[in-house]
Amino acid sequence: MRRLSLLILIFGLIACQKTVQPKNTLRINIGTDPKSLDARKGRDLTDSTLLRMLFEGLTRVSKSGNIELALAEDVQISGDGKTYTFKLRPSFWSNGDSLTSADFADSWKSTLAPSFPSDVAYQLYSIKNAQKIKEGSLEPALLGVHTPDPQTLVVELENPIPYFLEVISLPSFFPTHPKVVTGNQEWALLPETHVGNGPFKLDSWKHSDQIRVVKNEKYWQSSDIKIDSVDFFMVTSDTELRMFEEGKLDWAGSPLSTIPADAIKAFRKEKKLGIHPLCGTYFFRVNTSLQLNGKQNPLASVDFRKALAVCLDRNGIVEHVLQGGQTSAQELVPPDMGLSEKGYFPDANFQIARALLEKGLQKLGRDNLSPIRLSYTNSDRNNSIAQAVQKQWQEGLGIHVELEAIEAKVFFQRLSKGELQLA
Repeated sequence: MRRLSLLILIFGLIACQKTVQPKNTLRINIGTDPKSLDARKGRDLTDSTLLRMLFEGLTRVSKSGNIELALAEDVQISGDGKTYTFKLRPSFWSNGDSLTSADFADSWKSTLAPSFPSDVAYQLYSIKNAQKIKEGSLEPALLGVHTPDPQTLVVELENPIPYFLEVISLPSFFPTHPKVVTGNQEWALLPETHVGNGPFKLDSWKHSDQIRVVKNEKYWQSSDIKIDSVDFFMVTSDTELRMFEEGKLDWAGSPLSTIPADAIKAFRKEKKLGIHPLCGTYFFRVNTSLQLNGKQNPLASVDFRKALAVCLDRNGIVEHVLQGGQTSAQELVPPDMGLSEKGYFPDANFQIARALLEKGLQKLGRDNLSPIRLSYTNSDRNNSIAQAVQKQWQEGLGIHVELEAIEAKVFFQRLSKGELQLA
């Protein structure tokens, strides 16, 4: 099922009019703490959204959805498409220090250090020698990044990538201040030590409660920033809706939180629901190790995995569980991108699914199965989807599924360590 095919948000002009702020402050719910406000580590949607407020890279996505230059005021691309030369505009860190091309190079090299814990380092592998450096087989000095002067950054690629300007808009390519991050592993956790270069800066962080960011006057385009501050609350979806109705939130719903399905119809009727299309895919990560916790892992069987995929009733989930206009996914890449004319497998075909399951069990040399475990970040929407999937696999294949709801930060830590069976 494609959870983010439609971006769902609530807006209310009446609510905004009733609650005039003493300052120009926007109030949004993000549900839980971000995993990291270090641009080299952020991986999920909440992290990325906050990082784009606190940092800025060479390029960025405009409000129209197109890529535009940001800290780079000019870029020249070689004829073979493998070398990009960026000229940086004059800009500053939020502490007043000048930002240079060396800051980009140092940040990328630190991300690629074998000892640095980052789940997004692979996003830099398009740069020449990046993957080998991360794997420890080459020295960092051989990275295909050069800084001939403080305002020039030259990037060499392994192969031509037509969409490289889109790739470098990701937070993993943002610069970090070398003097701030060196020797201080906790710098991104406290407002006193957090330094960025984006349109906002971190003002306060009450963990598991609230984050406030304020306008960064050192930002190169600060005159265009019309919001003084943004308050990010961390509350459940039920509390979020109550706060919105009471005029204590200005925005509820995607992309940073979700609206319960039973509330969508009511908001639509009250004309408070806005829907905007957005490409994205809700998918399961599968641990295919032969052994897991000392036991045979049935997910190592491709036929077993196919059985689970074919058994899923995606249309039923988007129509009866999500109810937000999402579309079912028979492929990983959204169809709007035009890469496939039809899906790769049927939806809710129990006959094919059972045949695949039988084939998988024969190869595993087993007649029956131990329960499989589906783990997910704890949220109302994820709970609803997990329960629907659990029921479908139980009724369609006779497979018992244990559900495990995990706090987001712990979930990603365990995911990175390969501890989860199905996530």
